[in-house]
Amino acid sequence: MRGVTGGSVPTLRTSGRPLRRGAYRDGVSFFALHDAERFHGEPEPAPGARVSFVPDRLSAARERRTGRPADRQPDGDEGLLVNEIVTDVLRWPSSLWRVTDLEPVRPVLSRRWVRCRAFTVMERVPTWLVAGPHGEAVEWVITRTRTLTGAQADALAALSDEGEEPLTRTLWARWMRQHHTNSPVGCGLTTLNEVVTEAARRVGPHLFGPDEEDGAEVLDDPAWLRAFRAAYAAALALGAPEWLTPRENAVLARRWTTVFGPPDLPGR
Repeated sequence: MRGVTGGSVPTLRTSGRPLRRGAYRDGVSFFALHDAERFHGEPEPAPGARVSFVPDRLSAARERRTGRPADRQPDGDEGLLVNEIVTDVLRWPSSLWRVTDLEPVRPVLSRRWVRCRAFTVMERVPTWLVAGPHGEAVEWVITRTRTLTGAQADALAALSDEGEEPLTRTLWARWMRQHHTNSPVGCGLTTLNEVVTEAARRVGPHLFGPDEEDGAEVLDDPAWLRAFRAAYAAALALGAPEWLTPRENAVLARRWTTVFGPPDLPGR
């Protein structure tokens, strides 16, 4: 498929190791808050709060989205989504919370997430944890991609990408030998896909064209696509450095760090 769309980043299956029986109540999990429209509970998360699912809020959100009356009776599987593994969070959140004492709608012992009627908030944690232990570097790449200009995209595109593609394949192959879910940097790559499209739309519609397969509008400007690949490579190199040597990571991130410099982060 040509261009950048919501499905152009590798998508992997999301089933994982079973949760321990009883882990819902006794363990610590994560609740990702995205925005008020998608939060169907009360009160809003805060340390020590007991947050409960409010079915009427979900029904009202569905009515606003569809313009049609929604069934006020929730089905048996609806609730607040909680992840046992923070890198399983599928979208970059606006805030991220450690939670415990979960009241699951029903046990889902074959997966690493559960929908809850209620949970207790422990603390707020950095959102970049969804991209793993080096997620702050991924967040740095995302932040700069979000405000990417035409001049910056051209600068990235003009640089040689020698070594990027084989190193990206090597990193993914090593990751896949040990993992069967998500990506080396969680939802960081799909988030990059979204923000580069947003940045390009601010520059102008001339950067977009119809997809060859389904006619959907996608980013298809060659310079911007090369800029996206530079951001993608940098997110992997900086966010999952354990899969390559330091020299290989430097090559993988070279175009990005040439234009933006190294990430100015604690410990780097």
